[in-house]
Amino acid sequence: AAAVLEAERRGIPNFSLFSMLKLVEPSLRALARTEGFRIDGLLCPGHVASVTGAGYFGFLPEELGLPAVVAGFEPADILLAVLRLLEMKLEGKPRLENAYPRAVSDGGNRLAMDMLRRAFVPAAESWRGLGEIGGSGLALSPELAHRDAKKRFAVKIPEPAPSPCRCGEVVTGSLEPRQCPLFGRLCTPEDPVGPCMVSSEGSCAAAYKYQEI
Repeated sequence: AAAVLEAERRGIPNFSLFSMLKLVEPSLRALARTEGFRIDGLLCPGHVASVTGAGYFGFLPEELGLPAVVAGFEPADILLAVLRLLEMKLEGKPRLENAYPRAVSDGGNRLAMDMLRRAFVPAAESWRGLGEIGGSGLALSPELAHRDAKKRFAVKIPEPAPSPCRCGEVVTGSLEPRQCPLFGRLCTPEDPVGPCMVSSEGSCAAAYKYQEI
C-alpha cells in the first residue's frame, strides 16, 4: 500500500502492482461454514493483528462461539496461546485474548490501516480448499486501477491442472497430512507435489519433518 501510494504521489509511470493480498476474516467465516467443521479454537496470526488490532478477531467468540488467542511465533508464544485455548475450552467460555501484547495492540496500526483503505478495496478471491470467497481479497482502488498489472498487461492466470494432491483438505483441517496417499511416498520436501509440502511452513512439510521414525 505504501509503495503504490508513493508511486502515485510521485507520478512514477512504470510502477504496477499485481495484488495477491487476502483478508483473514472472510476466509475464517467461510471455513466455519464448511461441512464437517470441527475446530475447537483458533490461534490468530500475530502479524495480521499487529496491523488490524486484536479486536479484528472478536467475531470468532462473539458470533461463532470459538475461543481465539492472538499469538506470536516463538515457541513460548505458541505454548502460551495453546494453554489459553485449553483453559477456555475447559471453562466453556469462549473469548478473545491477546497473548502477543509486545507487538499487538487493541487498535492496531492506524497508519497502516489508513493506507490499506486508501489503496485497496475488497474483491472476490479464490482460496485453497474453500473456493472463491466474495470480498476476501484486496484489489487496487478505482483511483489506482491504472496501476493494476493484471489489467495493464492483460495477465491471464491459467486454470490449475488436475492433481491428486489433497492440500485443500489438509489446510481446512478435514484431513491429516499422513492420510493423504501421496504423503511421504510420492510427495516429500525434496520432491513435493503440493503447496503444503513445498512451503517449509506447510502442514505436510511440518508433519514430514517431525514424524515418528
